[in-house]
Amino acid sequence: MMELHICTRTDGKVLRKFALGDLEELIIGRDEDCDIRIKSRVVSREHCTIEQDSSGALVLSDMDSTGGTFVDDKKINSIRLEDGLEVVVGPAVLKFYDSGI
Repeated sequence: MMELHICTRTDGKVLRKFALGDLEELIIGRDEDCDIRIKSRVVSREHCTIEQDSSGALVLSDMDSTGGTFVDDKKINSIRLEDGLEVVVGPAVLKFYDSGI
């Protein structure tokens, strides 16, 4: 099972942890209705999503956010989640780990 750690960009402090089990869709953004909320003006109301693709793999996709979603300082549209992946969303770093469960 994949685990998501929300960390600060400045010092890497872990703010929250989430287990990503069998999910249909998980929305990340600043809107209070989002599944994972990042309270920052540089994060779009609905910034990005995590969904399963047809093979069952988890994929993170940008939702045409204003500030963008970045991996290795490159703006991405979508990326398959894998162990060790780090995605930057505004002031946060989303770190993905395979928990082995």
